[in-house]
Amino acid sequence: MPLTSAVAQNQPSVVNNELPHSVLRLPNVHPGRDAVYAYAKQLLTEALEVTEDSYGTFELVVSTQETAQERQLRSLEHSMLDVTWSVTSIEREQHFLPVRIPIMAGLFGKRILLVREGDARFSQVKSLEALQSYRAVLGYDWPDTKIFKANNIPVLETTYRASFKIVSEGFADMFPRSAMEIQEELSDESLSRELAIEDSLVVSYPSPIFFFVGSDNHQLAGRIAQGLLILFETGRFQTMLTQQPGYQQSMSLLEGRTVIEIENPLLSEQSRLALERFLPEFSQSLETAHQSLPPQNQIE
Repeated sequence: MPLTSAVAQNQPSVVNNELPHSVLRLPNVHPGRDAVYAYAKQLLTEALEVTEDSYGTFELVVSTQETAQERQLRSLEHSMLDVTWSVTSIEREQHFLPVRIPIMAGLFGKRILLVREGDARFSQVKSLEALQSYRAVLGYDWPDTKIFKANNIPVLETTYRASFKIVSEGFADMFPRSAMEIQEELSDESLSRELAIEDSLVVSYPSPIFFFVGSDNHQLAGRIAQGLLILFETGRFQTMLTQQPGYQQSMSLLEGRTVIEIENPLLSEQSRLALERFLPEFSQSLETAHQSLPPQNQIE
């Protein structure tokens, strides 16, 4: 059944010049996350473009400062940013307004481990119970930190940048990263010197990334949702995702790994239902789109 009806009819139209022009402020990018950031920004841009006839023109202004996740969200609350994107949680949804369409098709809940070079201990891990013998490092303000702790996996909390060094110096055993971003991070030697991608495990849990706006900005949330649905129905959403290098790499990285499923107690019922609604449709359409891509070595 179509996700939209008239909304998805992406017919050419003329922008109503009487509609307001919107200036929307976005967060800056973290080093090692350029490709994921570029994808999210492009997806947002096109979602806004296809809704200009209903909402007016727009421009995006990127913050000059690199900020942590929680600070980005608080900036929405204080009207310093207009849009950001983040892993969701019940707490975040209570304070900010989510657009409940998973922009990474759930792949940020597929966690592969960054470990010290030569550390082969994880090849013996086959269960959550075994994984609980190792310490992870994660960010102070990340939902993932609470998720791992809720599953009795020891966690050392620090900043994003410090996490890499903490593993390389042996203060933690693993830095769980999404399958979509781990290779880009590993290629940044300023972050990941003396680290390697563990080659046998994936830790899996439901963890969608949503666009977020301020809690009272229902019009912008509605516009973004409408635009995303149009892009989904036309297939443009899926095309952008499958052409993103992190997506192509994640498909290769996830093959043949032992999957350790853990619970996400931070996921609201509404967001769980959004995953149930969208992920089957994503899986079907992404499989078709992925099959049409040339081999990765022909893309790079």
